[in-house]
Amino acid sequence: MIHLGTKIIESDRLILRRLNESDAEEIYLGFINQPEFLYYRNKEKRTLDEERKSLNRVSEKYNDLSYYNWLIVLKDTNKIIGSINLRVEEINETVEFNYVIDNRYTNNGYMTEALAKVRDFCLNELKVNRFQGGCVTKNIASKRVMEKCGMQCEGILRNYIILKDGYHDMYMFSIINNKDK
Repeated sequence: MIHLGTKIIESDRLILRRLNESDAEEIYLGFINQPEFLYYRNKEKRTLDEERKSLNRVSEKYNDLSYYNWLIVLKDTNKIIGSINLRVEEINETVEFNYVIDNRYTNNGYMTEALAKVRDFCLNELKVNRFQGGCVTKNIASKRVMEKCGMQCEGILRNYIILKDGYHDMYMFSIINNKDK
């Protein structure tokens, strides 16, 4: 596994880039306090000041080349519509992704486009062995994103994740890197 840090990634309609403190207000007014985000991340609402402090901590983490955290930005308007981050497991050369999209931009294929680019970056440039992620079983839209990205559902992890209303089962998806390392 090779570490390159959070590099800019582009697709036809999107730019995936690092977060910075100047993004705080747009994120605060966007997805960070939407009910779906708060529910699926099991979080409480944030103030603008809390978001600024959070982004300041994130910017420090970018010095670590094994830290991966992108904002998803529309190319044509420069509007922030979501984020994707990775958790790296060195021993097994695995990355696990998490993503969120502003609910005003769902059903446009943006998350599928962004995740596919991150998948390709991980498999081809980082040379990970395994690219994985999951979603609660009732989140059908997220399940479809992973399926459209060519990932295989490996099964259901029972009572795996706790949300505000209790424990939920989670689908686990992955793609294995069959290319030469």
